[in-house]
Amino acid sequence: VGDQCVKANGSGVLYNELTCLFPFLKGLYAPFELAFDPVPTRDAMAANPWIPIVSCLLYFVMIWGGRKYFEKRAPWNWRNLMVFWNFGLFVFSTVGFLRTFPHLFYNITHYSLEENLCSDPESFYGSGTTGLWVQLFILSKIVEL
Repeated sequence: VGDQCVKANGSGVLYNELTCLFPFLKGLYAPFELAFDPVPTRDAMAANPWIPIVSCLLYFVMIWGGRKYFEKRAPWNWRNLMVFWNFGLFVFSTVGFLRTFPHLFYNITHYSLEENLCSDPESFYGSGTTGLWVQLFILSKIVEL
């Protein structure tokens, strides 16, 4: 395995590609996962730090405004919508876990605790097929607000 599994992302950062480390997993990944480059999304997030700030402010305004709005109104029956939403979160979390756990397992069994905690995240787990699911998890926090 070794050096043949070391790839470079769009910024030239070297990382171990999970589907090369564990070739039996390659067939389980879609082409868009195999070809994912985290750099454009990472750069877009870095260039737009106002998005999470505005999202949080809107969240607080909606919580405050929603409480005022519903003070004298009957509650809405969103039970089915909440079941659907929570099921979607469950599916997303399960797929994300299944996609990232093999890389986590590899890192834990091949690197020291210090390396696991202190290494560059972009090279350790933020690129390649694992990087896609790490970015999706990060971006999902805005949707979950």
